[in-house]
Amino acid sequence: MKTRRVVVAPNWLGDCVMALPALRAIRRARPGDGLTVLARRGAASLFRAEGSADAVLERSGLLQDARRLRAGRFAEAWLLPNSLRSAIAPWLAGIPVRIGYDTDHRGPLLTHALPPPSRTEHQLRDYDALLRLRGIEPDFEAPRLPVTAKGLDRAAFALEAAGVDRDEPLALLAPGAAFGWTKCWPPERYGALGDLLAARGFASAVVIGPGEEALGAAVAAAARARLPVLGADLDPLELAALFSCARVVVSNDSGPMHIAAAVGVPVAAFFGPTDPGRTAPSGPAARVLDRYVFCSPCFLKECPYGHECMREITPEDALQAVDEVLSSQ
Repeated sequence: MKTRRVVVAPNWLGDCVMALPALRAIRRARPGDGLTVLARRGAASLFRAEGSADAVLERSGLLQDARRLRAGRFAEAWLLPNSLRSAIAPWLAGIPVRIGYDTDHRGPLLTHALPPPSRTEHQLRDYDALLRLRGIEPDFEAPRLPVTAKGLDRAAFALEAAGVDRDEPLALLAPGAAFGWTKCWPPERYGALGDLLAARGFASAVVIGPGEEALGAAVAAAARARLPVLGADLDPLELAALFSCARVVVSNDSGPMHIAAAVGVPVAAFFGPTDPGRTAPSGPAARVLDRYVFCSPCFLKECPYGHECMREITPEDALQAVDEVLSSQ
């Protein structure tokens, strides 16, 4: 008998990318069963394009989600986020099997619960124990995202509108991070890196997300070379297509970093308050820049000191990382 499963996706964009191997593992182990993903609107396009799921539902309100899950007649719910909220809708929907880690006081809402993972390995491995609990072998390959023709058309339009010279190798700088400013290499450093890349013959551009317009303007203003700003109007799948046009992406530890790695673009990534052992880019070519000081990694959204973990990384260090990641291919 065909089993209908729903996977509740993580909240953050980068976490959704890192959940793709778990989704592939479920599909591979149960190819004849139904598989649906419940995801935030922004990440939904990634799950649709990746193709493991038969359907993708976009999250709305808690009660609305519960009603849709009940209507879907799902037999299993896989709760990838660790929050109490992510367990409530499947519980209200009466889904018979609810699988997840016993975190955030949600154990009574789960039928199959495990203690949370040790968090000593990469986040890609966080779901392995849940998979094995249900007899599914984990997928150890890196996350992969396809690049669609529609996304490439949208990316080409964005580059043309920004006046980016497509005859030169393209370097894209992604200076934002949803977690907070402590994950961000300073805007003036990104601007200085843009100048160094221009001297190497790269056409560079700043890629931002919604609400990061002031950050993009600060990076562009810090450079002597022209640094156009684009991306705020692109959805995640269009952003993936944009990154696929680049020779290299330079980023903070962020959702865009994981998207770039998942489309196979070389990535140089800055790490300060977070741990590259947990969330480093997992693509075929990546270079991590970090300066572990006495308080690293702190995972704080506000730095009580001088943000040395990021400020000690120079534009010259970043340029060297770009050289290394490109020469490694």
